[in-house]
Amino acid sequence: MGIRSIQAYSIGTVNFSGRIPLVSAMPGKFSMVEDALAASQQGSFPQKFIFEGLPFVLYKNVFSPSFFKGSSVYIQHLPLKEGQSMLDMGCGCGVIGLTALQKYKLSHVLCSDINGYAVRNARRNVQLQNLEDKVEVVQSDVFSNIDKDKKFDLIFWNAPYFDGEKANGSVLYKSMYDKGYKNIKKFITEGQAHLNKDGKIMLGFSSSNFSLEWARRLINEIGYDFKIYFQATDKTGRKQEILEIVKLT
Repeated sequence: MGIRSIQAYSIGTVNFSGRIPLVSAMPGKFSMVEDALAASQQGSFPQKFIFEGLPFVLYKNVFSPSFFKGSSVYIQHLPLKEGQSMLDMGCGCGVIGLTALQKYKLSHVLCSDINGYAVRNARRNVQLQNLEDKVEVVQSDVFSNIDKDKKFDLIFWNAPYFDGEKANGSVLYKSMYDKGYKNIKKFITEGQAHLNKDGKIMLGFSSSNFSLEWARRLINEIGYDFKIYFQATDKTGRKQEILEIVKLT
């Protein structure tokens, strides 16, 4: 199987009828995310690809980092140091967690995803890169299946930001949809108990899809705020941010 060439699909800012209105949204584009996810699943699987010089395979029904480019920006700018630990929430096939382990020489990484296909995919990539002694992969709905005693220096999630759900859709859609934003809120509030001293909780975000003002209102609702830790434009011209969660003062 060769490396598949995948074209990036540009997702416009969309307007969903969620509880919190989206700012500067393009009406009538609800189907664009679904179209993009469907396009990312075309072709034969598993697919081979290279990410930051490392070999990966992608299974069907798993979020494609070759198709959506945020991961390529985030991995370059995580606040990690040699010997630290990381929880890669919503890990997909494992590109961020596995790459961070090797790029930053971390002591260990826990990869977690609610999608069973993603869990199997990430485990396959752990084996492919001979990282079994440093990477654990678990299936978990946010922190539901993560040991309460586990703590990390960084907890990161390239989270879903679309308020809704796909009727009769595959579990893949959970990588984009979070009805009522309940999982993002759980991630922020429950994640505090899983931090080492001076540990950080961070979210991958794209202000090309949603406004930062909208994100701040959402996060302020639960008593937290954020700082923009990093901001850049990816190869498709979309703005990508890393948001550091802080307690609202």
